[in-house]
Amino acid sequence: MKRFRVLIFGLAFAGAAQAADYKSGEPPAISRDVLAKADYVKGRAAFQARCSACHTVGEGVDLAGPNLHGMFKRQVGTKPEFEFSPTLKGAKFKWTPGRLAAWLADPQNYLPDNNMMIPEPVPEKDRINMISFIMVESGAADWPRPVIANANAATDTSKPYSERYPSFWNHMMYNTVRYAFERPGQSEYVVDVYYNADGTVSSNQKGVDGFWHIKEGGPGPAMFCYALQGFDVEPGVMVECIPIAAMSIPRFNERLWKSKGYKDQVINGGILPGRPNQTQPAEKKAG
Repeated sequence: MKRFRVLIFGLAFAGAAQAADYKSGEPPAISRDVLAKADYVKGRAAFQARCSACHTVGEGVDLAGPNLHGMFKRQVGTKPEFEFSPTLKGAKFKWTPGRLAAWLADPQNYLPDNNMMIPEPVPEKDRINMISFIMVESGAADWPRPVIANANAATDTSKPYSERYPSFWNHMMYNTVRYAFERPGQSEYVVDVYYNADGTVSSNQKGVDGFWHIKEGGPGPAMFCYALQGFDVEPGVMVECIPIAAMSIPRFNERLWKSKGYKDQVINGGILPGRPNQTQPAEKKAG
């Protein structure tokens, strides 16, 4: 199976000195009280802005980076069905908030030769909030998720999706999504689909179609959900939800995310530029 690069959008200690590597021992602990009192909403906003393009944190699928649910309960680099770098595979420690902070403060030195790429550090004011949010949503916190107003409340739901989520809209409504089903002992089954502005899904293969919608209003991020049918592989249908943010960055590759399919199937998803094989015209782009 093709190796996936782990891409985590950065967390770092602003102005901190270079961190020692993981072999130097357990880094300073972050107390439970500090984490429990952190700002969940700010942590979620920081995670959505910097991490959710490559990671899901609740029970979900792997994207370009691994799903983070349960990460504090297992040894680093051991999540099933995700190919980590040799460095992470050989690290032999379990995640703690302190280790996560140290690793994200200086990823190339804390775990040398790993595959993670970080475009910029997260401001110090957001760091603890984000780690606390990850703990809550990954199942590691022993405190409850706070009862809060809808984080998407600032979004004007009277506006069409093209105006509420213009980056998502322009990326998904005008490009091709390719699914490749890997099946043990069988050839790969590949199908291109097109998410249309009217909520329907069409395809380059006869009989493959479906619908999509955006799920808003819950405690987590807005989700892009779709149901597809007519595939020439068992069971013939696929239903998934992926964070809007993950589908909003203009990245093109045949292998951007993967999920577990029926029985021993692995479903790889990717996005290709344009729609050269779609017969129906697209509507005007947002913006």
